[in-house]
Amino acid sequence: MDDTPATPPTAATTRKPGAPKSRLGLWIGLGIVGVSAVVLAPLSGPNLRRTLTLFGSPPASTVTVTMSGRTISPEEIRVPRGSAVKVAVSNLDGPRDGHRFKTMGQDFNLDLATWGGQSKSEVMLTSLKPGRYAFICSVRGHASEGMVGVLIVE
Repeated sequence: MDDTPATPPTAATTRKPGAPKSRLGLWIGLGIVGVSAVVLAPLSGPNLRRTLTLFGSPPASTVTVTMSGRTISPEEIRVPRGSAVKVAVSNLDGPRDGHRFKTMGQDFNLDLATWGGQSKSEVMLTSLKPGRYAFICSVRGHASEGMVGVLIVE
Protein backbone atom coordinates (compact mmCIF):
# COMPACT_ATOMS: atom_id res chain seq x y z
CA MET A 1 0.00 0.00 0.00
CA ASP A 2 1.19 3.52 -0.84
CA ASP A 3 1.69 5.92 2.09
CA THR A 4 1.76 9.14 0.01
CA PRO A 5 -1.14 11.47 0.73
CA ALA A 6 -3.59 12.07 -2.08
CA THR A 7 -3.27 15.47 -3.71
CA PRO A 8 -6.42 17.49 -4.10
CA PRO A 9 -7.65 17.86 -7.68
CA THR A 10 -6.65 21.10 -9.44
CA ALA A 11 -8.30 22.99 -12.26
CA ALA A 12 -5.92 21.38 -14.72
CA THR A 13 -6.80 17.89 -13.57
CA THR A 14 -10.56 18.47 -13.35
CA ARG A 15 -10.96 20.10 -16.78
CA LYS A 16 -13.39 18.19 -18.93
CA PRO A 17 -12.09 16.87 -22.25
CA GLY A 18 -12.67 19.41 -25.01
CA ALA A 19 -13.19 22.31 -22.55
CA PRO A 20 -11.56 25.60 -23.59
CA LYS A 21 -8.17 26.49 -22.20
CA SER A 22 -7.53 29.65 -20.23
CA ARG A 23 -5.99 31.33 -23.31
CA LEU A 24 -9.36 31.46 -25.04
CA GLY A 25 -10.31 34.53 -23.01
CA LEU A 26 -7.10 36.23 -24.13
CA TRP A 27 -7.89 35.53 -27.79
CA ILE A 28 -11.43 36.80 -27.40
CA GLY A 29 -10.12 40.00 -25.81
CA LEU A 30 -7.58 40.50 -28.60
CA GLY A 31 -10.29 39.91 -31.18
CA ILE A 32 -12.51 42.56 -29.61
CA VAL A 33 -9.63 45.05 -29.58
CA GLY A 34 -8.85 44.27 -33.23
CA VAL A 35 -12.45 44.72 -34.36
CA SER A 36 -12.71 47.96 -32.38
CA ALA A 37 -9.59 49.30 -34.09
CA VAL A 38 -11.03 48.52 -37.53
CA VAL A 39 -14.36 50.16 -36.68
CA LEU A 40 -12.85 53.27 -35.06
CA ALA A 41 -9.98 53.81 -37.55
CA PRO A 42 -12.14 55.79 -40.01
CA LEU A 43 -12.79 58.30 -37.22
CA SER A 44 -9.13 58.89 -36.51
CA GLY A 45 -6.84 61.70 -37.56
CA PRO A 46 -7.66 63.38 -40.86
CA ASN A 47 -11.04 61.66 -41.21
CA LEU A 48 -12.16 62.94 -37.81
CA ARG A 49 -10.93 66.44 -38.76
CA ARG A 50 -12.88 66.23 -42.03
CA THR A 51 -16.03 65.09 -40.26
CA LEU A 52 -15.79 67.90 -37.71
CA THR A 53 -15.08 70.46 -40.42
CA LEU A 54 -17.93 69.35 -42.66
CA PHE A 55 -20.54 69.15 -39.92
CA GLY A 56 -19.17 71.68 -37.45
CA SER A 57 -19.12 74.79 -39.61
CA PRO A 58 -20.72 76.15 -42.77
CA PRO A 59 -18.71 75.96 -46.01
CA ALA A 60 -16.30 78.82 -46.63
CA SER A 61 -17.57 79.35 -50.18
CA THR A 62 -19.71 77.84 -52.94
CA VAL A 63 -18.39 76.85 -56.35
CA THR A 64 -20.88 76.33 -59.19
CA VAL A 65 -19.89 73.85 -61.91
CA THR A 66 -21.88 73.23 -65.09
CA MET A 67 -21.46 70.18 -67.30
CA SER A 68 -22.80 70.16 -70.85
CA GLY A 69 -21.87 68.16 -73.94
CA ARG A 70 -18.19 67.45 -73.38
CA THR A 71 -17.34 70.60 -71.43
CA ILE A 72 -16.96 71.52 -67.78
CA SER A 73 -17.26 75.15 -66.78
CA PRO A 74 -15.28 76.67 -65.21
CA GLU A 75 -12.14 74.82 -66.25
CA GLU A 76 -10.21 76.34 -63.33
CA ILE A 77 -11.39 76.57 -59.72
CA ARG A 78 -9.41 78.36 -56.98
CA VAL A 79 -10.04 77.49 -53.33
CA PRO A 80 -8.25 78.08 -50.02
CA ARG A 81 -6.33 75.12 -48.62
CA GLY A 82 -7.95 73.07 -45.89
CA SER A 83 -11.32 74.76 -46.30
CA ALA A 84 -14.79 73.34 -46.66
CA VAL A 85 -16.18 74.32 -50.05
CA LYS A 86 -19.70 73.60 -51.28
CA VAL A 87 -19.58 72.34 -54.87
CA ALA A 88 -22.86 72.70 -56.79
CA VAL A 89 -22.86 70.65 -60.03
CA SER A 90 -25.50 71.17 -62.74
CA ASN A 91 -25.87 68.81 -65.70
CA LEU A 92 -27.37 70.83 -68.56
CA ASP A 93 -27.73 67.85 -70.92
CA GLY A 94 -30.82 65.77 -71.67
CA PRO A 95 -32.29 63.31 -69.16
CA ARG A 96 -30.37 60.31 -70.54
CA ASP A 97 -26.94 61.95 -70.38
CA GLY A 98 -25.09 61.41 -67.13
CA HIS A 99 -21.96 63.16 -65.92
CA ARG A 100 -19.75 62.57 -62.90
CA PHE A 101 -17.69 65.39 -61.35
CA LYS A 102 -14.64 63.86 -59.68
CA THR A 103 -11.62 65.51 -58.05
CA MET A 104 -8.31 63.65 -58.00
CA GLY A 105 -5.10 63.71 -55.94
CA GLN A 106 -6.42 65.36 -52.78
CA ASP A 107 -6.65 63.80 -49.33
CA PHE A 108 -10.46 63.75 -49.65
CA ASN A 109 -11.74 63.60 -53.21
CA LEU A 110 -15.25 64.44 -54.30
CA ASP A 111 -17.23 62.19 -56.65
CA LEU A 112 -20.65 63.58 -57.54
CA ALA A 113 -22.89 62.00 -60.23
CA THR A 114 -25.76 63.80 -61.96
CA TRP A 115 -28.22 62.83 -64.66
CA GLY A 116 -29.22 65.31 -67.36
CA GLY A 117 -31.30 68.19 -66.08
CA GLN A 118 -30.25 67.56 -62.45
CA SER A 119 -28.26 69.60 -60.00
CA LYS A 120 -26.52 68.27 -56.92
CA SER A 121 -24.26 69.77 -54.33
CA GLU A 122 -21.89 68.43 -51.72
CA VAL A 123 -19.33 69.89 -49.35
CA MET A 124 -15.71 69.14 -50.21
CA LEU A 125 -12.77 69.53 -47.85
CA THR A 126 -9.83 70.83 -49.84
CA SER A 127 -6.29 69.57 -49.48
CA LEU A 128 -4.04 70.98 -46.78
CA LYS A 129 -1.21 71.13 -49.31
CA PRO A 130 -1.32 73.96 -51.85
CA GLY A 131 -1.11 72.73 -55.41
CA ARG A 132 -2.90 71.88 -58.62
CA TYR A 133 -5.34 68.97 -58.58
CA ALA A 134 -7.26 67.62 -61.55
CA PHE A 135 -11.01 67.30 -61.78
CA ILE A 136 -12.71 65.35 -64.54
CA CYS A 137 -15.96 63.85 -65.70
CA SER A 138 -15.26 60.23 -64.84
CA VAL A 139 -17.89 58.79 -67.22
CA ARG A 140 -15.94 56.61 -69.66
CA GLY A 141 -14.58 58.62 -72.55
CA HIS A 142 -15.71 62.05 -71.34
CA ALA A 143 -12.34 63.15 -69.89
CA SER A 144 -10.52 62.17 -73.09
CA GLU A 145 -13.03 64.30 -75.03
CA GLY A 146 -12.24 67.41 -72.99
CA MET A 147 -14.20 67.22 -69.76
CA VAL A 148 -11.26 68.13 -67.55
CA GLY A 149 -10.22 71.02 -65.35
CA VAL A 150 -7.85 72.03 -62.59
CA LEU A 151 -8.55 72.70 -58.92
CA ILE A 152 -5.98 75.16 -57.56
CA VAL A 153 -5.57 74.97 -53.80
CA GLU A 154 -3.96 78.20 -52.56
